[in-house]
Amino acid sequence: MLGPVPSPSPVPIPPGSRPGASPGLEATIPIIDIRSTAHSVTVAALEDGIRANVLSGFTKPYNEKELPNMLLYNEEGLRLFEQITYQPDYYLTRLEIDILSRHAHQIANSVPDGAILLELGAGALRKTALILDALEAQGKDVTYFALDLDKPELLRTLAEVKGRYTHVSLAGLWGTYDDGCTWLKQVKDRPRIILWLGSSVGNMSRKEAGQFIRTFGDILAPRDRFIVAIDSKNHKLNDIRAAYDDRAGVTRRFALNALGNINDLFNADVVDVSCFDYNPYYNEVQGRNEAYFRCLKDTQVRIPSETPILVHEGEYIRFAFSHKYDRVERQVLWTAAGAYPVQEWMSQDGDYALTMLSWSS
Repeated sequence: MLGPVPSPSPVPIPPGSRPGASPGLEATIPIIDIRSTAHSVTVAALEDGIRANVLSGFTKPYNEKELPNMLLYNEEGLRLFEQITYQPDYYLTRLEIDILSRHAHQIANSVPDGAILLELGAGALRKTALILDALEAQGKDVTYFALDLDKPELLRTLAEVKGRYTHVSLAGLWGTYDDGCTWLKQVKDRPRIILWLGSSVGNMSRKEAGQFIRTFGDILAPRDRFIVAIDSKNHKLNDIRAAYDDRAGVTRRFALNALGNINDLFNADVVDVSCFDYNPYYNEVQGRNEAYFRCLKDTQVRIPSETPILVHEGEYIRFAFSHKYDRVERQVLWTAAGAYPVQEWMSQDGDYALTMLSWSS
């Protein structure tokens, strides 16, 4: 993924505006509002923050401009990203499904009866359902919580598995990752399993990733676990490049949609999208895909009440990273998080990992 972030969509969409987002779903699957004034932000404040980041990012020097990857995840962006995960070139989803298809029952064996399974970020559940199916087959009474700041996305996600299980209970947590962490502190009477799929860890810097995982580790008990999916560098370069620039052009549309989202956020013609193209680059030295917009001709960015900003032909604007980790780098990451790998499941070629972490050696 170009840049999945905690609780991605900046603009909530009314229930029922997406397929599966039925207003009546809440009557059967609870959505728990865990937003706190201490940690959560209102939609207006979130949008203000994105607008401020857009302004500061555009005012940086030549070829140092950057934009927040939150711009990717409006309603259209979420729809396009789901299309990306079905593209043959996007190997990350395919490899993760490969691991889960072969090892879901082993993962389920590690989940105690009566546990809470909390997934960070709502999305299409075709991967998570493999674990839930295995838990159901084992007759384990567990509760699955999908955590996201976008309530309609929670409704859509949970609608996909409504009525599917007898032993597995379903619920949504409406809030940020910080809110989820605070909520978990209050739930100590049941085993807690955190699930973080999609190699979303790669969209943080390596330092930020270790700090983020440690934040959850600080509140987990020895019996609790944190399961994280992570992509490796062990792919052909052409395969990595194709994953972030698929032949069908879906990733390109997904990226350029973020520029159109700027105009929506400011309710003005801020950016002429036709003046830019999507330009991904795999940085072999840093071990990460870097996503850029390349300016095709001189253009001005016109943010209301601000002096127009000139963007030059050939200038690059960065908006996302996707870090890859080899085995040693994964070990460094776990050490930075203060965690111990309990078990690791690999794709058949050993180029994608699902690791179960503990904070008890």
